Amino acid sequence: MKKLLSIITALTVAASATSSLVSCKVITNGFDIEITEYKAAGNLKYTFDTNAGEYVPKTDYTTTEADVKKALDGATGTFASSLVTDMINSLFFNANLSVTQNSKDIWQYLFRTDKEGIYADGQYRTAGLNSSQNEEIDKYYSEIRNITSLLGLMQYSEWTNSNSKEVQSLDESGKPFVLGEETIDLINESNMFESSNNQGITNVKINSIPKLYEGNIGLATKSDNESSDAEETVYEPINITSYEKKYISKETNYNAKTAKETEDSKGEKGYVDYISGTNLSANFFSQLLISSPQADSKPELDIQVQRVEKQSDTSKENFKKQGLVLNSKKDTDPIVFEYTEDEKGNRTSYAYGYSLIPLAPINLEMTYNNDRDLKTGEPKPGSQNYKINLTIDGLSAAFKPVLSFTSNLDLEGNKTDKDGTPYVGWRFMNYQFNSKNIIGYDEQGNQFTDKPSKKMTATNKKFNDFNITNLTFEKA
Repeated sequence: MKKLLSIITALTVAASATSSLVSCKVITNGFDIEITEYKAAGNLKYTFDTNAGEYVPKTDYTTTEADVKKALDGATGTFASSLVTDMINSLFFNANLSVTQNSKDIWQYLFRTDKEGIYADGQYRTAGLNSSQNEEIDKYYSEIRNITSLLGLMQYSEWTNSNSKEVQSLDESGKPFVLGEETIDLINESNMFESSNNQGITNVKINSIPKLYEGNIGLATKSDNESSDAEETVYEPINITSYEKKYISKETNYNAKTAKETEDSKGEKGYVDYISGTNLSANFFSQLLISSPQADSKPELDIQVQRVEKQSDTSKENFKKQGLVLNSKKDTDPIVFEYTEDEKGNRTSYAYGYSLIPLAPINLEMTYNNDRDLKTGEPKPGSQNYKINLTIDGLSAAFKPVLSFTSNLDLEGNKTDKDGTPYVGWRFMNYQFNSKNIIGYDEQGNQFTDKPSKKMTATNKKFNDFNITNLTFEKA
């Protein structure tokens, strides 16, 4: 069960960025989230194979919808559920209900696009226009390329269907999706944009097929190739271009004593069974994604790992840019992660940035009731249910690189010759409808210091890639 905060109001979108704006007196009604294609996720239960020395799928286990929900939410329990809230908050955003300058600052910031004065929610009021400014609205809609809200899609469709010359002259590939007149009439009939009906969602079905990101690691060759002169020791960089090693295996992170304890008949000791993505100690990098990566793209990038005596100035500058989108780099300079090691063998790594992977569009099927009791959550007598089926594009998954070192121990707890080898893995961190920067960081990768409002947490342009690409609306 998921709770939704007063959707359709301007406060809602603000609430997805910060909880400080939400009054404890706000009435919230729940809605169910279903994963219709959960069986397509495959086998998510893993058990430790003592002979192979690694985790393998548990073949006699049948994956349940609860497993898939748990895996989609990840180790922190927030990924998929917060994404659904983000999508609904954006879809039902209504700029007409903004009543304060603070709320206006917030939603303009979250829907801002790269074009000055153009906002991705698709509503002309966002730009400060009113319904009588026909020429200005025509010009505004001629520059719209994606729409994130149902009201914005309605308004855009109404203007497009009115034979606006500016809008009609657009190249078809550059236009947003347009609703037909029958659909527009039915949506208007439902009164779904009136503030009194802002708790109407009762059920959300995710019809997309979840995809397991296996999360292997790139193991460096353990080598002390170095040259030395009177001033300092120089270590050669190691190229990591292949990610094929298991996180836990006999040659990576492995404890022979723990592996032996796994043979316990109760299965409560040693390397215990787990659902993929829910146990960081079992597999730090595996994660079920809400949909598959587009064109089989992967987050893993070619990396150079280099041991240094002290962190270089270049690395220090890069390390400040923790939010840098690494796979958008245009130059040819290699991505180098440095690490230092002191006389006691303590290592410090200096990995930075993120890899952003575009995901396949998400299909949602929502049940909307046009007259729901705000106190009980129950539909009122005479109310009407509607089924909204829509496709949303523009979602990306953000992966953070981790430079770490193998921990490989024998039965007595002593380090083996495989211990301490550098490796790089990519940990899934969050979903976002923005491809230019990471939540909390600007487009240069630096953490936000300026906020659009004192009451708003630092965040990125969260919805500027969100795009409704298909929609049907009918009585249920």
